[in-house]
Amino acid sequence: MDGDYRSGAQVTDLAIPSSPWGYWRSATAFVVAAIAAIVGVGVVLRLPVLAQQYGGSAFLLVYVLALAFAAWPLLSAELMLGRLLRQDFVGGLRSDIQKRSLTRAWMSLAILSLLVPLIVLSFYAVIAGWNAAFLVRALSNNLAPLQAGDATAPFLALAQDAERSMAWHTLMVVASAVVVARGLRGGVEQCARMVLLVTLLLVLFLALVAGRSGALDAAVGIWLRWDWSALGWRGASEALRQALFSAGIGLGMMLALGAFLSERARILRLSAASLAGSTLFAVVAGSLIVGFVESADLEAAGQMPTLFVALVQYAAAQEARWVPAAVYLMMTLLALASMVALMEPLVQFVMGRKRCTRVYAVGVVGVTVWALGLCTVLTFGSALFSDIGGRSLFGWLQTLSLQWGAPLAILVISLYVGRIWSRAQLSIAMGARLKDDETRRVGRRALTLRFLLVYPARVVAIFTLLYGIGVVDWVVGFWSVTS
Repeated sequence: MDGDYRSGAQVTDLAIPSSPWGYWRSATAFVVAAIAAIVGVGVVLRLPVLAQQYGGSAFLLVYVLALAFAAWPLLSAELMLGRLLRQDFVGGLRSDIQKRSLTRAWMSLAILSLLVPLIVLSFYAVIAGWNAAFLVRALSNNLAPLQAGDATAPFLALAQDAERSMAWHTLMVVASAVVVARGLRGGVEQCARMVLLVTLLLVLFLALVAGRSGALDAAVGIWLRWDWSALGWRGASEALRQALFSAGIGLGMMLALGAFLSERARILRLSAASLAGSTLFAVVAGSLIVGFVESADLEAAGQMPTLFVALVQYAAAQEARWVPAAVYLMMTLLALASMVALMEPLVQFVMGRKRCTRVYAVGVVGVTVWALGLCTVLTFGSALFSDIGGRSLFGWLQTLSLQWGAPLAILVISLYVGRIWSRAQLSIAMGARLKDDETRRVGRRALTLRFLLVYPARVVAIFTLLYGIGVVDWVVGFWSVTS
């Protein structure tokens, strides 16, 4: 079988099909959509918070190396898969597996590429709704704690009120569904362009305010530290996991966005530009938010605590509303962009499976996401779902999707593209043609990409999966006890 799928006779069978539903307006349009989708998933605050906790620029160095040697080749591979199989990813993957006489176990990639974005989208819509609710509270200058000294009161009052959470959750699902229903250029592209433009203006506003208030020093100070002792094995592990998470791979959305790339799009450049842009945005925007919190002698302890607790404390201490309002508006818009990207692979699957219109597929997906999102709403609004096997239902959804499902999907992608495809097939998937003058040069790039997929990317993917399921912690704990 090894000789079959690596033989030259099979190379001509691998060709990039044309897209039946259109292409990105330009390479820039794709990069803008990719950046908006990536940073909205949770990169903005998580990256600077982790860097602050684990040694500043020491953490950033490990993170950037992981981006270059693991996330970049994996993102490129996922985009190539999406472009090669186009909108019918499940059917295309099944056909490719049958053509190569491979085991049906490889279909796990298709299953994960649908289940992971569905689960993530369900609870992310709830979190996005909370951001929208806090935006309204900030604009109305009503962010002060409901009880003196209790900064968690506003968040708990919202999260534990199932009706209010459900209403905001419904609003975000409907908003993302309307965007996706308008198609690629009329919906996804326009939404991403608007989101990135407005958020860049908000970042500029935050930077100006931070420069006048002294928060800029705290923001820059995060990256002036080189504390290797604070990094440790835990910080390095978090940097590796965050690098893969920051690329948006394993979540299905890059497969869907890659389906609209033209046959001659330079995927390696596009993936590099997307990672560079999202990292720069997260470093600048996230650092400014953390800087405001730190300037008020408060602690940025995590993404949700920073957004829904520390910013409330900041608003009360500084008697400010425009900074929190700008932050919540930015997070709401970025969440919308990510929800659109996460919904797209599900819509494409329904359209390909049911042979229906995009509007009908969006309706099916929207209702499903909304119903599954009630699990997160009820986790905070009912004691029944607060403790299931040591975790809340919301915690289990996060664990199954982000800690187990996404890393497993990433591992399968690295194995499928890095091991199953030959260098010649990888060259064709990258956009080369056998008679082109640049085939030899692209072939060298394919060889490099394949090396990265087979070795560093696969090792990081395996480590991230083991770290997510707790094996790494168990090994470190066992080693500490025995030594």
